[in-house]
Amino acid sequence: MKNKKINGFSLFEFMLTLMVILIITVIAVPLILYAVKAFRINAFKNSAYNVIDAVKYYVANSGFDSFPEEGIEINELDLELNNNIFDSGIVKKTGDNNYQLINLKKNNYCATGTLENMKATDKGCGSLDETAPKVAYIYLKNANSNSITVISSALEEESELVYFEYSIDGSKYTKKTTSNEYTFTNLKTGNHKIRVKITNEANLSIVSDEFTFSTKEVENIECYEKDSLELYQIEKNYICEYPKGSNLEYQYSNDGKNWENISLNENTYTFKFNENKTLYTRVLQDNKIKYSVSINVNNIDTTLNGAYPELLENMIPVIYDSNLNAWVKADSRIKYFDYDNKIWANAVLVRKSRNTTDPNSKSREYYLSDEAISKPIYEGDIIGYYVWIPRFKYTLFNVNNKIIDPIEINIEFENTNIQKQLSSSNNNYMTHPAFSYDNEVNGFWVSKFQTSVDETSSCYTDKTMCNKEDLILYAVPDKNKITNISISNAWLSSQKMIANDNIYGLKDANVNVLTNLEWGAISYLANSKYGINGNMTSNKLDYKNNLTSSTTGNITGVFDMIVNTEMVMANYNKDAGKDKNENSGFKNYGNVDWPSIIDYYSGITNKNKILGDATSETEGWYNSYSKFVNGAYPFFIRGGEIDGKASIYNYSSFTGNQTDNVSFRTVLTKKGD
Repeated sequence: MKNKKINGFSLFEFMLTLMVILIITVIAVPLILYAVKAFRINAFKNSAYNVIDAVKYYVANSGFDSFPEEGIEINELDLELNNNIFDSGIVKKTGDNNYQLINLKKNNYCATGTLENMKATDKGCGSLDETAPKVAYIYLKNANSNSITVISSALEEESELVYFEYSIDGSKYTKKTTSNEYTFTNLKTGNHKIRVKITNEANLSIVSDEFTFSTKEVENIECYEKDSLELYQIEKNYICEYPKGSNLEYQYSNDGKNWENISLNENTYTFKFNENKTLYTRVLQDNKIKYSVSINVNNIDTTLNGAYPELLENMIPVIYDSNLNAWVKADSRIKYFDYDNKIWANAVLVRKSRNTTDPNSKSREYYLSDEAISKPIYEGDIIGYYVWIPRFKYTLFNVNNKIIDPIEINIEFENTNIQKQLSSSNNNYMTHPAFSYDNEVNGFWVSKFQTSVDETSSCYTDKTMCNKEDLILYAVPDKNKITNISISNAWLSSQKMIANDNIYGLKDANVNVLTNLEWGAISYLANSKYGINGNMTSNKLDYKNNLTSSTTGNITGVFDMIVNTEMVMANYNKDAGKDKNENSGFKNYGNVDWPSIIDYYSGITNKNKILGDATSETEGWYNSYSKFVNGAYPFFIRGGEIDGKASIYNYSSFTGNQTDNVSFRTVLTKKGD
């Protein structure tokens, strides 16, 4: 039998086969990797869907009265998530009664959106940003004869700033750098124009305007504040530039008597301040003073943590001068408050034009000028006194409505950039909700005195003429207070304060009738180490001689919160009043729309309190009176004397109709962006 010949692959055929396999591999592997990546991203997106479903279930079964407008950190909710544990993420309620996730994060995976529109990535949350940075700035850090060092920044809320590119005098941009500090060297003496291009994680950029800086030769000691982005800070750094020369010695002193030597970095030295003080520095040559300057730092604040007074347009900061027995204009660039020592920030609103029949009167333009600093503000020109209530969190102390003795309430100030504290358990911090209405605010201005009207108004002498919607409101001491006005007309009159061409000069401001929660914030601040701690009296004297009627026990506090009963903007269940004869004027009894800033209560017992409103948490404090709202009397009144009891913690109910001896206050805040 003849053997068959068995042929194998030739070398050419083998190489051809190998090449085909390699081509398939090159094409297939990336597709497989892409598919795996897409699968993992999609799996994370499904996890995000499960989170929203779990939140819906949790809210439905946990008795939530309301979902915070700013949302809740996902890890603060006790959700059943099939062992999925996330690094962070915020869940918010949307207007259509659905929920939205903001930056749900696990390692580099991130998801943002709703059930209908969810985006996910494995490149970090910043890559989901769809907006470029806003408003780029350049700040001078240092300059000398041949170099300029700058620091740049931009407004960016959704992701991180990752790249910075600089241009000087029209040159091409520098290579991308991750540092926001850059030094230009080998420069000619003179002015130089600098731009910066800033890019965020999503590779979206903004280019700044041109900023002009100069190189210079130092001929004396020159000191300036470093990186001054805020008016007040916990710590401030000052850079001093010194002249160069042989046989020079550089020194500083805290008292002008005892001197210590310093070593310069090139020709500069940085002084750090964590308290307000004056520091001295000098240059010696041959043991003789050649140059000497002082640095006066007066805007260090270690208490408010950024919740600093926000002056509205045409609002004038004031301090009280006991020697002059008058309020004088403060320099807002210098710290004019000291909450540690119960000195609360005050400001006033004044009439626009001077009273030509009164030689003491001056115009608003004068009071706004630097010329008026440290000079008295004529009280006849003032139409509104206001006190700043800084944003704070407090330690919850009585969430279960027990009757307890008064305590000093533990308060810590914070600003809106500090993570908001949410809790409903004793001994935990909670950010007071009075700072979270239309938007989160760093504090609010409350009228120092109850509202009144000008003495020429018919309401001033005849209280039956006060129930109007267009009263011109004043907030000045020792005047007849507005009473016999419905709460809706009080609200409508308050809105006239920000109408076009208003007499106060207010612009870009919000105004409201004081709410129950705002009353609670003021009374809690008064009952902390920053206030009078409950030792208030109700003597009806000239306010300058009745300092114990102030929340601070001195002239800087809020006055008369236990002198006259006040209506506050708080209501049970959007009930407009008792009946068609005794009601607030709000819909549906009246025609006035419900205000945007108001506290709504869902029940008629103190179990339905809102934490922070100074009702059941503080019930009975200082012999206070307590009566909750109900269907017939759906609005709160606060303070004053009720049934023979006078206390800032008094609360009772009324119909919202005009009532004898019930007045009100106004609150001013900056309008949100």
